[in-house]
Amino acid sequence: MAREDLDLGPCAVYLGTHPNEANLGRTEGGVRVAFATDVADLMSDQWGTQPEDGVITGQGARITVPLAEYTLTNLGIALHQSLIGDGLIEGVRLVGTKMRSLAESLLLKKYVDGVVSANEEDWIRFPVAAAAANPEILFDKSTQRIIEVEFIAYPDSDDILYFIGEEGSS
Repeated sequence: MAREDLDLGPCAVYLGTHPNEANLGRTEGGVRVAFATDVADLMSDQWGTQPEDGVITGQGARITVPLAEYTLTNLGIALHQSLIGDGLIEGVRLVGTKMRSLAESLLLKKYVDGVVSANEEDWIRFPVAAAAANPEILFDKSTQRIIEVEFIAYPDSDDILYFIGEEGSS
């Protein structure tokens, strides 16, 4: 068994226009990537209550990023709001806005030996990802303030939901 295949550790999170995504800063609590595949069961009386087959009806991914750096820039990202000047966010109404119009490239680069990996094989990129804009921020006497942002991945114009590893190597 190859021990070099065992892996753990944090990642750096970048958001923006590919290939110039900006680092969102430190995280606390672990970045989570949840891939989902929806399946519709194909049933028959002859097989009873269990499916005979299934059909994939949808695929997606949600990425949860707990941002440890409590800044107006990060709050703006989490809320889909723009920073006005150096110190103001106005919560403008976004009802009717398509999420894709708010989406950017989300890039995760794992740390290797204490530094962000420059090896694309250690990266995951979601070319079209938008924040769900539902952050909860805790104000209490003893808990570090975290901006938890959930990003929803959407397929790009080539129907690609994500890239794991070196893009263009196929």
